[in-house]
Amino acid sequence: MQLVMTAMSVSEKIRTKGIEIGERTSHLPLSFRLGENQWVVIFRFGVIVTVGLSDKERNDILSELESFIDEPNPSVESESLFINTGTGEDRFEGDHVSLAELTRQHVLTMADILAKSVVLGRYEAAMSEVFQQIEPLAMRLKSGMGKTRTYRELVSTIGSALLIQHTMVGGVEVNEKPEILWEHPELERLYLKLEDEFEIIERSKALERKLKLVTDTTEKQLGLQHNAHSLRVEWYIVILILVEIMLTLYEMFFKHV
Repeated sequence: MQLVMTAMSVSEKIRTKGIEIGERTSHLPLSFRLGENQWVVIFRFGVIVTVGLSDKERNDILSELESFIDEPNPSVESESLFINTGTGEDRFEGDHVSLAELTRQHVLTMADILAKSVVLGRYEAAMSEVFQQIEPLAMRLKSGMGKTRTYRELVSTIGSALLIQHTMVGGVEVNEKPEILWEHPELERLYLKLEDEFEIIERSKALERKLKLVTDTTEKQLGLQHNAHSLRVEWYIVILILVEIMLTLYEMFFKHV
């Protein structure tokens, strides 16, 4: 039997308290068994993973969870993995996994990788947009040109980059193994194989390098703007002093003539 596991990045956060859509099988992440070989795994960082559901069933689940989703994404990023069950041995070939039996432990292990992959995809797309803004800024810095963006825009760019970094480290924990592996170390081979297949570590490191480049470039521009502002203030002070001197000279030599 072939099943499809689909991960959907629907928002930045899902409130898991109060969700009941089937037989609960774990709390962190929150997972439910809906029927034979049908599962739903919900991650608080905004990803829903389904196994063995049709498109209609998947849409019904999304509608049922709509009230628990904060600030839904304008477009849903998704990624799929194909699972063959009832095979004689476990095998891994690209985005196809063959298993003798699909267990709760298998579902949680594979869902963790797929959820991380879809979140990385979302942030990779977001960083591409940021890079389109940063590239002309870097070129202007190289050419020695002056102010390019407002202080508020620059601070907003840094804030966006830091938010992505915070979510990756604190929420998604991209580089951390799931707790299920501590309980079932025999699944580590499956986890590492999928981690390598979806290039989780490589993509995470590449995203971190881009985040650092964005923050460094933006901070340099902020520093230049701050220096330019300080220089203007110094010139204002010099001009005020010169005006004061001129007024004093006028008082001394011309007003009393």
